[in-house]
Amino acid sequence: MSALDNLLAPAQQWLNTLESREKRIVISGSIALLVILFYLLVWDPIISNHEEQQLKHESQRQLYSWMKNAGAEINSLKSMGGSAAARSRNQSISSLADRSAQVTGVKSFINKIDQSKTGVKVTLKNADFDLIINWLTDLENKYGIISSQIKIERAKKDGAVNANITLERSS
Repeated sequence: MSALDNLLAPAQQWLNTLESREKRIVISGSIALLVILFYLLVWDPIISNHEEQQLKHESQRQLYSWMKNAGAEINSLKSMGGSAAARSRNQSISSLADRSAQVTGVKSFINKIDQSKTGVKVTLKNADFDLIINWLTDLENKYGIISSQIKIERAKKDGAVNANITLERSS
């Protein structure tokens, strides 16, 4: 305690030279300064950090909730997609390909459909390439039918192709 007394001794001597009214003002000002410094250096950073952590926590809680709901929705959609593919197992690939071609707008470009042992061979003439991609995606997503072989040649019309596609059920 003597080291602290040695540090405070000059301040104590100066304070003793002041009148009582001046002493009260200096002491009150010092106390006010200490309170303000405590607030600015200790209390405010703690409270600000606490509020920031609460906001982060709430944001993460909302993200978790959204992810949980999205996961449930994904599982639901997966099970629905799987059951649609399972229901279509009893239908022929050619009828499913024809139905999907009608929906996606490819039907008018189908020139020939040949049944084979493992699937169906489809010949398309002057078909829009983007429509073919949409059709193949639709077949795979809805019915589990994939293209095992594709041969595509550019047609004379821009964006159009001639294609030979072999469709099979995915394993």
